[in-house]
Amino acid sequence: MDSGASRHMTGSLALLYDVKAINGSYVGFAGNQGGRIVGQGMLTNDIISFDKVNYIVELTNNFLSISQICDKDFSVHFTKTECLVLKPGFKVPDELVLLRAPRVNDLYILDMSAATPTTPQKQCFVTKAKASEKESVMWHRKMGHIHIHKMNFLVHNDLVEGVNVKNFHLPDDCIACKKGNQVRKSHPPKMLNTIRLPLERLHMDLFGPVNVKSINGDSYCLVVTDDYTRFSWVVCLEKKDETFDALMVLFKKMETLYKLPIRIIRSDN
Repeated sequence: MDSGASRHMTGSLALLYDVKAINGSYVGFAGNQGGRIVGQGMLTNDIISFDKVNYIVELTNNFLSISQICDKDFSVHFTKTECLVLKPGFKVPDELVLLRAPRVNDLYILDMSAATPTTPQKQCFVTKAKASEKESVMWHRKMGHIHIHKMNFLVHNDLVEGVNVKNFHLPDDCIACKKGNQVRKSHPPKMLNTIRLPLERLHMDLFGPVNVKSINGDSYCLVVTDDYTRFSWVVCLEKKDETFDALMVLFKKMETLYKLPIRIIRSDN
């Protein structure tokens, strides 16, 4: 169903009956393609029939002209999900008419230079427009570099205000996203352990504050692990600035226990 087609046209001869061979005019298609009308016939589905359907061998699609259908006193109504051909006599109430596009020859021309008298209020038809690449990149940055699917989900469900487009598309060259998604390559496994004695290397980490405090009200935990024995010490702390003093006490206990000095400490600063 094509409101831009001035005549019914098809490239499938099997759809027509009562075909008459004619030497018609040349019809241009999209791009530089085209073909000449070589026949004309009728098309029907036992409910409605269309006459004067032009047959063009080179045409790979079938077009029904809206203007030609309306010439038979039928009305055509387009919706978001379908196109309806209405029986003769149907009339749209004036209060439902937003714009009028009068027919000029076989096409419908809309004059956007002035509003029609029947326009009840201003309307916006660009809210569902497809965003340009520049707009998509701009909103991708404004939304904190979220995924393109999440961007479209937000605007399709009206979860964000002030976005005047509904469909985003992004090229795969966002440097910030690529850097953020990089994963540091892990260290290769160490086949030979060079640590020969306890306290030769200690690993330590401090975490907190935890959601649930200890019985004594401590919110931080200091974990120290000996590389050689894999034995771990856990010290609970009330405040983060207690770490240094707690380590000094713990180190003395370790050196007294093993009667060895601490050689290396590994931490994340």
